[in-house]
Amino acid sequence: MSLNEVLLLFLFTTLTTSQNNFNNQGVGDNRNDDCCEDYCYGTDEEPYLNFATKTAYDNLNHRRSESQHLIPECTAVQFWSLIRHGTRLPDVEEIKNFRGLSRLHEEIAKNYHDRRSYPDRGRLCPKDYELFIRWRFNDSISESKANSLTSQGMEDMKQLARRFKWKYPQLFQSYDERSYNFQYSSEDRSHDSFQAYAEGLFGSDAYRIHSNTINAKDLTKPNENCPKWSENVDNNTAVTSEAERFLQNSEYMKMTRDVFRRLGFRYSLNATVISDIYDLCRYEKAWIVQERSPWCVAFNKDQLKLLEYAEDLKYYYKFGYGNQLSNRVGCAPVKDMYERFEKTVNGNSDGTKGTFLFTSTATIQTVLTTLGIGKDFTPLTADNYHQQSKRNWRTSLLNPFAANLAAVLYECRSGEKHRVMFFLNENPVEFTDCSVGLCTWSTVQQKIKNTANNCNLQDFCNGNSSAMKYFNHALLFVMFVVFKSV
Repeated sequence: MSLNEVLLLFLFTTLTTSQNNFNNQGVGDNRNDDCCEDYCYGTDEEPYLNFATKTAYDNLNHRRSESQHLIPECTAVQFWSLIRHGTRLPDVEEIKNFRGLSRLHEEIAKNYHDRRSYPDRGRLCPKDYELFIRWRFNDSISESKANSLTSQGMEDMKQLARRFKWKYPQLFQSYDERSYNFQYSSEDRSHDSFQAYAEGLFGSDAYRIHSNTINAKDLTKPNENCPKWSENVDNNTAVTSEAERFLQNSEYMKMTRDVFRRLGFRYSLNATVISDIYDLCRYEKAWIVQERSPWCVAFNKDQLKLLEYAEDLKYYYKFGYGNQLSNRVGCAPVKDMYERFEKTVNGNSDGTKGTFLFTSTATIQTVLTTLGIGKDFTPLTADNYHQQSKRNWRTSLLNPFAANLAAVLYECRSGEKHRVMFFLNENPVEFTDCSVGLCTWSTVQQKIKNTANNCNLQDFCNGNSSAMKYFNHALLFVMFVVFKSV
């Protein structure tokens, strides 16, 4: 017998279900076992929907207000926004992993098929079992379509644009090239997001819209082609150490064991399988927001919260407050916003009514870090998961698919003439010294001016500090004086 046949036989003898409880609480017998609390995803009227960076944007809709953009005695005169692409397909590696899950699904289904032969294992309730057993991998999702925007992603962008147009009709009446600045990063999903958003904003005029590619990468992907970032972040394994440590703690390891038992295994497979199951669960939930993903039956709510925190940790130390370089690369878009508004405030407007920058996760999160949004008093670590249950750095809410940061400049008839309203995912940002997202221009200057004035991406990326730059200037001046005196 070959090794593969031995392994297959072992798999067959370890995957079983329970006929006894199938018509009661679940397809399994939980007696004498501390595994798997009674939970049925298929009948849960309020399933957990916070899936970190792969959260569907529509899951946040109920938090938005339709009137907070209305400021008494003030008129919106300029709009600026940074927008993550809409819901996308998996990348190449994820697609390969999902095909592996397809084969795993077949093995689980075979062992669940004749429940009378397997009387003591499996923890799926009837509804979850039925949902899971009907699943088939979508073969149209090929490597050639990896990372592409989905139809849901297109709809994310169109609806987002239409809501902003409804709120600010005076800014988005009709398109002209002088009034609107569109830029997007090099990926197809960002380009397609730009096109869908433009259609939602200007309808049939969308075909006339052109993007401004000058300095586009500095604003939409400032961390790319940046030697200092590559050396200290992309090529630094220490960046992921805290997240990896969390994956090794006892609570996470127990979750891993319980998930496999819930699916009918008597032993734990490679822990990366958990990550693949979680990814497919949340991708499928984001692709068709109204439907439930069959692979989500593997988890209960507490387990999903553990998985969410694991991803929050990863991004906290890569693009967030756990990385001291994040606010340095995130300053470029902030500088763009500040300088555009400053021109208008000073009466030197170039006529721009709207600026739209389409980007991805890294830029969204570094910009939020630069602005101090989503910051916690206590840093996130592998050891304080329970203490951080109400953390501000929750990527599900900060950076879902179609995440967007918007700043709107207002002119007012009373009080300070210019004010700025900040929105994250269409919700007002709670800044200190501001009123539910509304800041006076003097407050904005206090918070952002120094960041904008000291933002030099080229110097940062090439390792030229401000002190070294001033030293070089002083040295050149001394050499000039000496040369003249000779």
